[in-house]
Amino acid sequence: MPEQDNNFTLPPNVTCFSRSKNAKISERHLYLTRLRNRDLPYQGFRETANHLFELIADAMIPHLENHEVILTPIFRAGLSLLPVFMSKIENSRLCSIGVKRNEDTAQPEPYLFKVPPEIDPDAKFVILEPMIATAGTMCYSLGMLKKQGYDLNNIEIISIFCALEAVEKLHTEFPEIHIHTEVVDPVLDENKYIVPGCGDFGDRYFGT
Repeated sequence: MPEQDNNFTLPPNVTCFSRSKNAKISERHLYLTRLRNRDLPYQGFRETANHLFELIADAMIPHLENHEVILTPIFRAGLSLLPVFMSKIENSRLCSIGVKRNEDTAQPEPYLFKVPPEIDPDAKFVILEPMIATAGTMCYSLGMLKKQGYDLNNIEIISIFCALEAVEKLHTEFPEIHIHTEVVDPVLDENKYIVPGCGDFGDRYFGT
């Protein structure tokens, strides 16, 4: 699937790797093109995603040096990034957040929220979520962390595909956080799926 024209302005708290000027840009473009290919079997999707995760983790390490790192995958798709980041950041710890949609109210509901005890005051929470479409679950998760008293200035979000609507909403509601994404796609369809996106990231990565 061809890339759409992404010549639009992003919020100031968004870093988009696909717009950066570096030696890995052609490699990143190749991986994104493969992930967008709906005919790619899950084995190839997973292998390609893992290569991209490696590049993202390497790019993030300078931002995380001299901080305790709390890796925070949003279940389920966020678990896909966890092995690479845990291997790259050996002293990282795990915060688990699970949020599901209530089918009666259409509102997000938590079913898991577990933060390591006695973390450093300047610990970096690195939220792992490969796709952010409407940002509903992400905003709810950030609200949970804020309610518990954690400093949102110390939160970094790692994603692969974000909708423009989502990053604008996150900037409006949580301007303190920073988003690092591979690409920002401009459109959500009538079902709130990212266009062109890559389909359901979790299903394609885990083969479900």
